[in-house]
Amino acid sequence: MSGRLPVMNPSHPGYRVLAFLAETSTRYHRTRFHGTRPTGPCIYVALHGAGYFVFDLCIAGYCLCWREFLQRRGPRVPLRIVAAESRIEKAIPGLPQAKVAFGIIDRSEESCLEALEGGEQLLITPGGSREAQPSRDFYRLRWEGRYGFVRLALKTGVPIVPMAVVGGAEAYPGFKAGKLSFWSPLPLPARFDVALGEPIPVAKAPELARDLSVLEPIQKLAWQRTQALIDALRKERLR
Repeated sequence: MSGRLPVMNPSHPGYRVLAFLAETSTRYHRTRFHGTRPTGPCIYVALHGAGYFVFDLCIAGYCLCWREFLQRRGPRVPLRIVAAESRIEKAIPGLPQAKVAFGIIDRSEESCLEALEGGEQLLITPGGSREAQPSRDFYRLRWEGRYGFVRLALKTGVPIVPMAVVGGAEAYPGFKAGKLSFWSPLPLPARFDVALGEPIPVAKAPELARDLSVLEPIQKLAWQRTQALIDALRKERLR
């Protein structure tokens, strides 16, 4: 690591507080985890979470990398969640530090490449702000023109792993008023389901990272598989 990324220190006392909050939220939402987690560097792609603090996505990250480690049932998985800086975090003391503790990093290609080349995993939401708003079709991916995660995979040769997180829109119902989005500030006791799909292998070919004829088929496959995983989870929840 070159030092660009914030250092995550699991021995810091603050992790005990974060672990308690994360575990309490995980149990409150009766979170279920489906699938097998890859052991090496990879790129998880998922729908952007719901609510002001996207706790559904944070809980998914907790289940992926922290839960077994903090309960002394397995090793810590080095995971970074990629996210843009939000306006709300500037108004809440301690939130930037909490983001570092959860492994959240900026969206720059430099930071993402450093994490992957350092042996870490990434969780990316290609739809970003397009998906970060209440709507009747909240669980539809909006990845048109989003190829950044594919470029990262081509530059590093790591697999892309579809991930579905369902339950956030039910836990944090919201509505839109013009360009503004309003979410419930308190979570309803909706169940969260987190599922991983089959990894999509990507051969290392950094020289092709700007070639749309290479990017588009990989992006389309990841998009289709992730949407299918979300749809399957939602169908299963209705049974």
